Amino acid sequence: MLSPSAFLFRVALDRLAFAGRGIRLLETSNREAALAGLARRLGEAWLGCSRIAELRDAEIPTNRTEAYFVADRMARRIDDEISGWKVGATSARMRELDGHSDVIPGRIFRSVTWEGDEVTLPIERFPGARAEAEFAFRVTADVTPAEIEDPDRMAEIAVLHPAVEIIGNRFLAKDLDAEQNSLMTVADNGGGIGFVFGTPVENWRGLDLLNHEVRVSVDGGAPSDNFLGSMRGPPLQALCDLANHLTGRGFQLLAGDFVSTGAACVPQPVFKGSRVEADFGTLGRINVRFD
Repeated sequence: MLSPSAFLFRVALDRLAFAGRGIRLLETSNREAALAGLARRLGEAWLGCSRIAELRDAEIPTNRTEAYFVADRMARRIDDEISGWKVGATSARMRELDGHSDVIPGRIFRSVTWEGDEVTLPIERFPGARAEAEFAFRVTADVTPAEIEDPDRMAEIAVLHPAVEIIGNRFLAKDLDAEQNSLMTVADNGGGIGFVFGTPVENWRGLDLLNHEVRVSVDGGAPSDNFLGSMRGPPLQALCDLANHLTGRGFQLLAGDFVSTGAACVPQPVFKGSRVEADFGTLGRINVRFD
């Protein structure tokens, strides 16, 4: 049996422990509230075709888990069907140059998905946007672990499409370090804000997509530099990596989903009246006008 002094000491310890748990719960609650607030603001900026003028230090994600939390909550606020997924920073070299620790995933929302080789898009939907060429796929069956682990198996259920991605951020921030900028890009739907998917390509298997040049020009200007070789992640491997990543987050690539696999060339800014010509050579051509 405890002495009176020992009993009082034990009570004091229990109270301190309870208070500590309460503080931790409060900190967790406050952190989630801050991140949820950022997700709400990003979602509203998306819906309003605007950008957040200022970020609060307390709401900037500090790790990937927090960034995915924001991205998922942002998607809930947007409340749109998805037509697929995008993935950026698919090569180790590109991650090194841009300060990313892993690939940059994001949703492709149905309302900003276009199919065709000649399309006109509303520029007001894309403030501060840039356009880039990508190799995309559309999967013809639900992706299983067997395809995730084997690019050759994945190729059997994938159809190649030339694509143009419209990228941009829903936030303006000048003082973020490389890690913060990377995490904010993940949180902000991977920087993806729109996609155009061209005519599907037949007999594409066996092509060297790592070194396939794409000519992208805006308003007839000089074509942008290509990312080739080690600068460009192998598109099929990027498809597998994304599928594996999504599985770890409780999602799955489903039949009919598009997947875009990272920039093939340097993104170019677009404005009202801009005309983007993306020439994929034997794989096709996409023309996009912004009105």
